[in-house]
Amino acid sequence: MVKIVTDSTAYLEEDFTRENDIKVVPLKVSFGEKHFIEGVDITTTEFYELLAKSETLPKTSQPSVQDFIDTYKPILEKDNHIISVHISGGLSGTINVANLAKKTLNTEEICIVDSLSTGIIIQFLIEKALELIKHKEDFKHICSSVNAQVKKMLSRFILDDLDYMVKGGRLNKTEALIGSILHVKPIVSFTNGKSKVEGITRIWKEAKTRLLAYAGKINKDIGIEKIGVHCGANIEEGKDFKRMIEGILEIPVVMRQVGSVLGTYGGPKWLGLGMQTK
Repeated sequence: MVKIVTDSTAYLEEDFTRENDIKVVPLKVSFGEKHFIEGVDITTTEFYELLAKSETLPKTSQPSVQDFIDTYKPILEKDNHIISVHISGGLSGTINVANLAKKTLNTEEICIVDSLSTGIIIQFLIEKALELIKHKEDFKHICSSVNAQVKKMLSRFILDDLDYMVKGGRLNKTEALIGSILHVKPIVSFTNGKSKVEGITRIWKEAKTRLLAYAGKINKDIGIEKIGVHCGANIEEGKDFKRMIEGILEIPVVMRQVGSVLGTYGGPKWLGLGMQTK
């Protein structure tokens, strides 16, 4: 059998993880001396409440090697293979820790996939793996196919406040300087697994319009098979944005409110798109 492992930045729904027997290795977030395990001892609502009150940016950290070993080992002991799909190595050290755990276990029965993104993109890659598992494809084929699928994924998002990504070190110095001077609403992509500013505007409404236009262009030029909307604490705006995308593309849209780790860098108000192209 082939089993799926991922991390908490996928923000999978509980029913989905339970029905497909997916193991989730959580990342961590700290507010000063208060330490939390994402999705375990802090809810999304609690996180955004703390973020609103906090005078300093919380800190995030990846799982430990032992966290991964403790997840992988029981699966391997049942003669299973593992497809392990994770947040981009350009955003977090999680993928490096997963690889170190694989090396420590001295096994080739684990395929570690760098999503080069996060959030709903990870879910789309997992869905690809599950489809292949259902069709009883062999482990090596599933591994290569899911890694190839990464190239079909696109992410773009808009931020109301650039300071969270700047302070979190997720933008380069030039982009950080532009943002801090101009107080803009940036349009950001994940390019080669790292955050890159693709455009700027001073007006939030205009940023949303440009994000909608981008989705429409991708659908026209390449075609979109799957698409999802991300949001922060602005969940009602996220729902409205989901309906707008569905109206433009005329395809179903998944929506996901992200939690502690992505919320630390996106801030309380942001919107994002994750797309699987044809």
